[in-house]
Amino acid sequence: MPTLSYPLISNYLIDLLPNHEQLLLLQHTELVQLSFGTSLCEANQAYDYLYFPLSGFISLAIQLKGHKPLEMGLIGNEGMLGATLLLGINLAPTQAIVQGNGSALRISVAAMQLQLSHSPQLRHVIQRYLFVLMSQLSQNAACLHFHELEHRLARWLLMSHNRAHSNSFHLTHQFLADMLGVRRSGVTVAAGNLQQQQIISYSRGVISVLNRRALKTVACACYQDGIINYVKMLGQPTKDSAQRLLAEQGTP
Repeated sequence: MPTLSYPLISNYLIDLLPNHEQLLLLQHTELVQLSFGTSLCEANQAYDYLYFPLSGFISLAIQLKGHKPLEMGLIGNEGMLGATLLLGINLAPTQAIVQGNGSALRISVAAMQLQLSHSPQLRHVIQRYLFVLMSQLSQNAACLHFHELEHRLARWLLMSHNRAHSNSFHLTHQFLADMLGVRRSGVTVAAGNLQQQQIISYSRGVISVLNRRALKTVACACYQDGIINYVKMLGQPTKDSAQRLLAEQGTP
């Protein structure tokens, strides 16, 4: 995984730390490139590194024997991969797969454990983020069971759009189907409906969001509930530090 020369977008959890804690943490991180489809950890195996995404984003997936991975959560520059280390357990509860190309700050497990022992605000921030992440995983499970595919797809596209820092991102129908736990034909129909309404466009594996306001109208209530829950626990990121992420109230 190659290193980069400079960061592009900040990570909101790090932004929440006092300057001296930020500096202590950043001294132990390295900037790396996240490439689409790369597995960063496997379920029930020890973490090699923890990640604070900047412009890339990561899918948390569960895989049952005989089935393809099912996405349960997304992590972009609003969060981190490996927050469960705070519980004193160095095991990944889910598989983590890079879903969006970009950059991230990574840190070794030993260095993160040291920072957690010396940085009270870092522990506080990650505690609150861990609650948000657990809520997201629970909400996604309920959403999968109760909500129609088109509404779930719209929500998922909004969540990806927030974390991609671009109106266009690479996704195939097959990958979407695997992550949403449905057949490819179902995604093709649902995405086709959104494209027909000129809400999104899709060409050669690239999805572009054309009308974000309309996409929010189609998405199920789980999307806005997740935004509200995050802001309640961690506050609202500035547009400079987190781009569009979570700045949803009143925006197109």
